[in-house]
Amino acid sequence: MGCVAYPDDLLVEGERVALYSHPHWRTCVGPAAVFLLAVAVAAFVAAVLRQQPWAPIGWLVLAVLVAVAVARYTVLPLARWRSTHLVVTNHRLLVREGVVSRRGIDVPIGRVDSVRTRRTLGERLAGCGTLLVDAGGEEPMRFADVPDVERVQALLHREISRELTRRRAEQETVAAAAAERSPSRVRALSSAGDDAAG
Repeated sequence: MGCVAYPDDLLVEGERVALYSHPHWRTCVGPAAVFLLAVAVAAFVAAVLRQQPWAPIGWLVLAVLVAVAVARYTVLPLARWRSTHLVVTNHRLLVREGVVSRRGIDVPIGRVDSVRTRRTLGERLAGCGTLLVDAGGEEPMRFADVPDVERVQALLHREISRELTRRRAEQETVAAAAAERSPSRVRALSSAGDDAAG
């Protein structure tokens, strides 16, 4: 889960990737187990069918059933895992998911009110957890199976802090510039008023 390349054309000018990650690998355990089970069952049934006179047709039906099961319960979940991305940049939190149709969430870092984590015992043992991000909505956004979730939480807090510091500095610069212009304008207006009166 480190800083892996994220397509630059999806980033705005001055934006840098702080974290790029897929869901935790434990989400792949179920699909892998289904694959192994499907192969084992298929091998057993194929051996049993060998004794039947209609074995070639049975093997064909078995192959189709196994292919459909593996496609649905192994290939599709793995493709979903591979196409799900959690990205934290210095400007926003991005989530992209979907194999055929894509869904995405972009949350500006400055809009994030709070970041919480939730970890069950199993998630703690696996090294992942659920990330809850409150961005002013009614209900926090929930991202499950985030690898090293506490590190992601700390990283989000760091980026939020940097964004607040940057905004504060911008506001101070604007306020200082306005204060500089304000007395000179007052002097210019008052001297223009004095010239008109005199």
